[in-house]
Amino acid sequence: MSRDDDQTWAELIDSFHAAPSDGDQPWPAAEEIGPDDPLDEPRPEDFRDASVTLGPLTPRGAGTGSDATDAAPAIPPGIDDAAAEEAANHFVPPPPAPIPRGDRVQRLAWAAVIPPPIALIIVAIMSWRPSDEIVFLAVVAFITGFVTLVARMRGHHPNDPDDGAVI
Repeated sequence: MSRDDDQTWAELIDSFHAAPSDGDQPWPAAEEIGPDDPLDEPRPEDFRDASVTLGPLTPRGAGTGSDATDAAPAIPPGIDDAAAEEAANHFVPPPPAPIPRGDRVQRLAWAAVIPPPIALIIVAIMSWRPSDEIVFLAVVAFITGFVTLVARMRGHHPNDPDDGAVI
């Protein structure tokens, strides 16, 4: 950096940390308002005519000439503004995709992962004493199902160009 750059940088840093003087205003004096000055807030009547900002309220596909005024209004008569806005902004989501059925091995693995822990929790809550063989089979089924689900997970495709977040 040259001498001028160092000096300019030092002035910028000094002005950043300096307190503003009373004569400095960050905006024009015409925009300065006092605590007792009324705010010019928009009134609801100012926004009644949406055609001022959005264009004419004609349905899509209607012409732009004189026949546009003869077309049906975009808002049916008898509906108030709140209901019309609700109808215009109402979102209907598409139907959800069907749940994948999976193959037989995957369904058996899920059946080995979910019910055994639930059964063991219910047995523990009820203070029952199951035989050691049943507890052993429940634990083995859970571990086997879990390992099967992890082993069948889809891995990284070797032809996938996306490396994820690379720093």
